[in-house]
Amino acid sequence: MFLYNRFEALRVARGITKTFIAQSLGRSPTLCQDWKQQKSQPSDAQLREVARILGTSSAYLRGETDDPAPLGARDAEMEELLTTLREREDMRMLFKLAQDASPEDVRQAVKIIEALRRHD
Repeated sequence: MFLYNRFEALRVARGITKTFIAQSLGRSPTLCQDWKQQKSQPSDAQLREVARILGTSSAYLRGETDDPAPLGARDAEMEELLTTLREREDMRMLFKLAQDASPEDVRQAVKIIEALRRHD
């Protein structure tokens, strides 16, 4: 869940206007007000962009960590994977099936998926 107070504190500390945030997302100037009043929440894509603008992580803006430091490249990749798992039920199902698989099972599954892609 998006924590508006964290967003607002970072935005003010960095001297970034709400208008700039809204324009960067291609949205109306009332966007941040809607977030404040909990009329809407930023999408995962919007949250990633806001985090980038504010120099933090979307995990910090969601309250998943208390460290406002931006993510490194490897952490950003992990965050992207976690976002995909959150958004796509099919990927969660695939991940659950692969959790107990041996490394060889995973390699075989990858080969199957690659073969399916070549036939599309």
